[in-house]
Amino acid sequence: MRLKWADRMRVKCIFGWLMLAATSLHAGDTAVFIDVLTKPLNSPVKKFLHGEFGRFTFQSGSNVLPFSMVGRIATGGYIGSDVTERIENKLKGENRAGLFQQMSLVVYPFQSRFGSYWRTKMESGIGLKDAVTLQTISLRTTQTVGATFTDDAYRMVFRGNGYYRGRSLEVGENEFQLLGYNAVDFSFRTDVSQRKVFHVSLLQATAFSRFSTKDMTLFTSASGDSLSFNGRYINQGTGHRGWGEKGMGLSVGFDRMYTFRGFGGFKRSGNFPILAVGVRDLGFLYLPSVQVESRGYVWDASMNGLTEAGESPIQSIPLKQAVVNAKELQLSNWFGNQRDSAMSKLELKEQTRRGTVMIPFSVYADLLNMPIKDQQFGVNATYLHVPGYRVSTRIWWNKTLLPKGEQKWQSLLLQPYVAIGGFDTYDLGMSMQLNASIKRMGYVNFRLDARGLEAWAMPNRQHGAGLSAAMSLQL
Repeated sequence: MRLKWADRMRVKCIFGWLMLAATSLHAGDTAVFIDVLTKPLNSPVKKFLHGEFGRFTFQSGSNVLPFSMVGRIATGGYIGSDVTERIENKLKGENRAGLFQQMSLVVYPFQSRFGSYWRTKMESGIGLKDAVTLQTISLRTTQTVGATFTDDAYRMVFRGNGYYRGRSLEVGENEFQLLGYNAVDFSFRTDVSQRKVFHVSLLQATAFSRFSTKDMTLFTSASGDSLSFNGRYINQGTGHRGWGEKGMGLSVGFDRMYTFRGFGGFKRSGNFPILAVGVRDLGFLYLPSVQVESRGYVWDASMNGLTEAGESPIQSIPLKQAVVNAKELQLSNWFGNQRDSAMSKLELKEQTRRGTVMIPFSVYADLLNMPIKDQQFGVNATYLHVPGYRVSTRIWWNKTLLPKGEQKWQSLLLQPYVAIGGFDTYDLGMSMQLNASIKRMGYVNFRLDARGLEAWAMPNRQHGAGLSAAMSLQL
C-alpha cells in the first residue's frame, strides 16, 4: 500500500531516529581508522611482520540525546512526555547524531605462504625498505547513519505539533543520510620499517537513503482547527533492489601516508615522536537507479546526478478541519484526512535518477610517542565524512605493564584517554592491548577499547557508550 506523503515524511524521520538509537547502545569511537595502539617500548618480543586479522567497531553518539533515551527506543521501552520535554529543554540549536559501524576479516593472508622468508628479511632488514607487496585480502561491511536537526524538528517528531498550538515551528534545514556498503580490500605494504600500507577496495552498495528539508515551517492555530505548512524537501533512496543492483564503487586509502620522525625541541633533546598522516576510503559509489521525490527544486533533465540544479517557487499549504480530536492532532493525520487537496497543492516531483555519492572517507593525523615528564602521550585528530560528525580529537597516556617471571603474555598496554568531538561532545575511555604468544599463531595482539565510560555511569545525563575489539597477528 502506498503511504501518504506526510506519512512518508514522518516515517523517514522516525526511521532515522530509530536507526541511531538502535545502534547507539554499542557506541565507541575506538581506533576505527588508525592503529593508535602501538607496540610497547622496550618489549622483549621481536618485531615480525604483523597485520590486523579482524576488527569489530561502533562509533556513535549525539550532542543532545542521552544514552538512556536511545536505549529505550532501541529496546521498545516507553518514553514518557517528561523525558522528551526534559530533552527539549537541552536542545543545542545545532543538534546532531550519527553512527559508524564496521566489521572486517582477513580471508587470505599471503605472507603465511612465505613465513620463513619474511622472518629472515625482517631480522636482516635487507630488501624490504622499498618493497611493494600484496599483504592481505579482506572482506568488510560498513554502515553509516548521520543526522543534523533543528530544535523544532525534534519538537515535531518527538512531541507532535499538538503541543504547540498558536505557535509556528521553524523546522528549517535538516538532513538524514543512511549509507551502507560491502567491500573487498586489497592491502599493499610499501615500507616495513614505517608500517606504510595502502588499500584498494572494490565496493558494493547495500543501502542508500537521504532525506533533507529546507525553509520548512508548520503553524497550528490556537484552537487546533487549522494549520499552515510550507517548505522544501528531498527524499532519495535505492529501495528494495536485489543484490548487486544498487550500485558499485571504488576507493583507495593510505595508512601513514606521511610520517615524520622527530621534530622541533623533541628532536634536539634526543626524543623521537612520530607524526603520521593518512586517509581511508577515499572513493565513491555509482548508484544506477535512485528514486527521488522532491518539492521546491528543479533538476537536470538528463536524469544524471543526485544534486538539485536549483530551487523552484513554493507556496504555503493551508488546511482546515471542522472536527478536532486532540489525540489526532498530528501533522500526518491532517494530511491523511485531506490527502487529495493536500497532494494537489504540494506539487511533488517524482523521478528515477542515477549518480554517484562519496562514501564516508576519513582523514587523520596521529602524534605518537610524545614524551612529557618521563611519560609517553599520544594525540589523534580524525575527520569522518558523515553528516553530523565533527573533527574528533583524542589525547591518551601510555602505561605498559610487563609480567613478573615466566608468563604466557609479554606485555599489557593501557591507554586512558579523553576525547572530544565526533558525533558526541566529550568522552572518557580506556584502550587496552594485550601482547601474547600463542602456539601455531605466533605473536598476537588483542585490543579492546571502551569509550563513553561516563555514559555507562550516568545514562540519563550523558551521550553514547560502547566497545570496539580487534586482533592482530603474524599473517
